[in-house]
Amino acid sequence: PQQQQQQQQQQQQQYQELPQQQTVPPPPPPALVSNYPTPTPSGPPSRATSNTSVHHASSINNSANNQRSHHNSHQSSLQSSYQSSGTTTPPTTSATRPTTATRRSNTSATSGGGGATPTTTSNNTNNPTGGIIVANRAADEETEDGRIRNREASTKIRDAWIYKQIRARQDEFTQYKQGRVFVGTWNVNAKGKDESLASWLCADWGKHGPPDIVVVGFQEMVDLNAVNVAVEGKSQARSAFWVERIRSTLNSRENTLGDPMRTYTTLAEKYLVGLLICVFVKAPHLSRVKYVKTDSVGVGVMGVMGNKGGVSLRLQFYDSTLCFICTHLAAHRENVAGRNADFANVLAKSSFEIGQEAVQEVIRLGSMSQWAMGLNSVGVSDHDLVFWFGDLNYRVDESIPTERVLELSKANVLEELIEHDQLNIERAQGRVFRDFEEGVLDFRPTYKYQPGTDLYEERPDKKLRAPAWCDRILWLAQEPGHVAQLNYCRSELNISDH
Repeated sequence: PQQQQQQQQQQQQQYQELPQQQTVPPPPPPALVSNYPTPTPSGPPSRATSNTSVHHASSINNSANNQRSHHNSHQSSLQSSYQSSGTTTPPTTSATRPTTATRRSNTSATSGGGGATPTTTSNNTNNPTGGIIVANRAADEETEDGRIRNREASTKIRDAWIYKQIRARQDEFTQYKQGRVFVGTWNVNAKGKDESLASWLCADWGKHGPPDIVVVGFQEMVDLNAVNVAVEGKSQARSAFWVERIRSTLNSRENTLGDPMRTYTTLAEKYLVGLLICVFVKAPHLSRVKYVKTDSVGVGVMGVMGNKGGVSLRLQFYDSTLCFICTHLAAHRENVAGRNADFANVLAKSSFEIGQEAVQEVIRLGSMSQWAMGLNSVGVSDHDLVFWFGDLNYRVDESIPTERVLELSKANVLEELIEHDQLNIERAQGRVFRDFEEGVLDFRPTYKYQPGTDLYEERPDKKLRAPAWCDRILWLAQEPGHVAQLNYCRSELNISDH
């Protein structure tokens, strides 16, 4: 005991003298590495030459007088409408989901808006570590009782718990208002002159009223040959052509009735070879849209060329964050795995550099992944509402002969075809578009038609292809109950083979 007492006195003396000694600065803190699940793909294909209008109501943050609203329209003979209500909450966010449409079908849907919880970690796939979050952290500290503590980690854990509790009580301090989004998609097969687009873009205005946001996606604006894939000059010209066609249709005298508050402004556009996405916002909401960013991902030849891939656009509408993705996935009936891989690559590689200020707002609205990673960018899943649409190219399973698919399609007998739809099968197995939703396929397949006619392609000099719902519109919402599909249908514009 006497020897132990002497040792303790020596240690205490050294401890008291330590502040007077020259200290060496500690090494930099190590990187914090933690496992982070990579997003899993899920979702359906879309049919060309069909049009889709989507009306989506989203939430408004009353504390900031913010309204969330979304509209998607997809040409390619599909139309889909959605309505969703959104929320306004100090620390919470509301989310909405996407719809798809293509060539010859039109569909609508409605939904109420909702809020997204800040404690949920979104699948930001922008990190180069392949599903691992790497973030610098502050140095650890040793407490008086010998435990190791990291103040930064403790703060994040505490904040995550607080966000979760607030989210659970969000209805006590959140107000919801509705907005409408129209989403349309169309594979134009390098066609298109001056045909009116009103029957596609404005077909349901009389029933649901003009949408707040109009989103249109195109595939195959130009022929997907080697020259057009390598040189973008023709793509730029065709992009400008289609954007002007849509703008003039939305702002026609018949639609605006001379009222400037009924006009639409082109918010942004993005093209990649034959792909194009463009977004239009109604005049009363223009000042409440911010943090608009675009991106493009090529997954075609050699895994990087733009003959296949996706173009995307994200924005903040009042307090709701929206993301729209137009894709053209791998072709051929048997190539299901290729389409699944294309979806996963577009999902993983799409990101938006929105800046530190916008990221802080995303964190405030509930994205814990942004807070953990400390990046100035967001991924697809870091949004309240995602609309994924385009020529997804999923077909009817090969177990049904082509002749049988043609027979059922022409007779409009769809149950057997829907059961064997590749996209429905892959989604049910959880291989693509996990947690996405889609409206009911109550319209005939949108591919493949004889251009300029309403007849499926059966000419003897052409390769016989089984009709399919290649053109689709899906949506993903943080709060599924806050979105309702108003309409999901196809348009009968027939200049293309979709």
